[in-house]
Amino acid sequence: MKHLFVINPAAGQKDHTKEITSQIETLLAEKDYEIYVTKATFDGMNFVKKYCMEHSQEEEVRVYSCGGDGTLNEVVNGAYGFPNVSVACYPSGSGNDFIKIFGPSEDFLKMSQLIKGRTMDIDLIRFGNRFAINILNMGFDADVVERMMKYKRRPLMTGKGAYILGVLVTFLNKMGHHFVVTVDDHLIYDGKGLLCAAANSICYGGGFYCAPLAKINDGIIDVCFVKKVSRFSFIRMIGTYKAGKHLETPWVAKKIVYAKGKKVTIEIDRPINFSIDGEMGKASSITLEIVPNAIKFVIPQSVSIPE
Repeated sequence: MKHLFVINPAAGQKDHTKEITSQIETLLAEKDYEIYVTKATFDGMNFVKKYCMEHSQEEEVRVYSCGGDGTLNEVVNGAYGFPNVSVACYPSGSGNDFIKIFGPSEDFLKMSQLIKGRTMDIDLIRFGNRFAINILNMGFDADVVERMMKYKRRPLMTGKGAYILGVLVTFLNKMGHHFVVTVDDHLIYDGKGLLCAAANSICYGGGFYCAPLAKINDGIIDVCFVKKVSRFSFIRMIGTYKAGKHLETPWVAKKIVYAKGKKVTIEIDRPINFSIDGEMGKASSITLEIVPNAIKFVIPQSVSIPE
């Protein structure tokens, strides 16, 4: 087996390239491996796709995404379509939300366990000619991220400070848009709303468990839609939503529409921010489809495979 490590030096709070490289050189001293350090957005995706085209016909390839959810998204998009390729995740980013469906992320930080890990087939969400492994979300929370990224570029501004400022500014601006949401061609909502998440896994945004019922191998997209509420109600419900308790808390559940299906269409009254596995964009119409058993994902030796 060929071991291919894709390291994003810009992921997280600091560059982990040296320590990751040191682990690889120690654990795979006599094995076939290659390390690639990304240089720009989409560089990882393009490198993985080119590498798989040239090598995966001859041998099995395991690609390790060393970064955050954005890096994992790039690796998955590069590896999709190659049956001899599996994808592993070494979480060195800031959110690392996708792997939370398996439990504590610490288990994925044991490189030896990843190298010895076994694979499971998981689904992906198709979005145009791209794929999402975790979640596409749009509305309030995507607006926060868009503002946070802008504020982080200011002198002396920390990541946490930029996030708090992004929340405050978004909260004080006009909240809500007119959404039309259909799942498997059935209308589930037509009206004002704050945000919508279409999920393969269970959480995003550094630990917001929007889709607590989601599974990554059921051939289904979970849709969580938050209706338009007052600012006071929004403040009251945010903790419940973050903890993934919104479906079991009656007064919050009344403000949520939760549905499951294979195809999701979201239409909005004007182009708004969306985030796909942490990467930002803008759109007024989005169509998503599930791709069952789309890729082989590596589970560390010490982690149980979800049912």
